Amino acid sequence: MQGSRATKLGIILFVASVGFTFLWWFLVGHLFLSWYWDNQISALVYAILMVSPSVALAVAGCGLYVFGRRPFWKSNLRRKGLLAFLGLALMLLGGFFGAWCWAMGVYRADLVRPADGDPLIGYLSSISPYFVLFALWVISGLLMFADAVDAFFSKT
Repeated sequence: MQGSRATKLGIILFVASVGFTFLWWFLVGHLFLSWYWDNQISALVYAILMVSPSVALAVAGCGLYVFGRRPFWKSNLRRKGLLAFLGLALMLLGGFFGAWCWAMGVYRADLVRPADGDPLIGYLSSISPYFVLFALWVISGLLMFADAVDAFFSKT
C-alpha cells in the first residue's frame, strides 16, 4: 500500500473511531449496561467492552497514519488547514472526555468511602480503558495537527 493511501485510510479510521464510539455506546452499550447492573460482568469488563472496537480502530488508524505520513504531507495538498482543524478537534475531544472521566472518577470516589482501601484507585482503574481511548484521540490529533502545521510552514 502506498504511503499516501495508508495515511488517508489512517485519517478516515481516526474519524471513524470517534463516530463509532458514540454509535457503539448508544446502540450496543445498553446490553452491556444491563449485564453490569445484573452483576454478570465487572466494571472493568464493562469498560473494556465499551471501548475495545473504538480502540482497535484508533490504533489501526494511528499505525497507518504513521506508516505513510511523510509522502502524504510532502505531496501537493491543498487542505492542510482542514486537516489541522481536524487534528485540533481530535485533541480537544479526547482531552475534554479524558478530563471529564477523571472528574467523574474523583466525584464517585468522594461519594462513598469503602473500608477496604482507596476508592479513587478503584474507580480510576475501572474506567482506565476510557482513558486509553481518549489518550489515543489526543495523540492522533496531535500527530495530525503537528504534521499539518509543519507542512503549512515548510517551503519544500
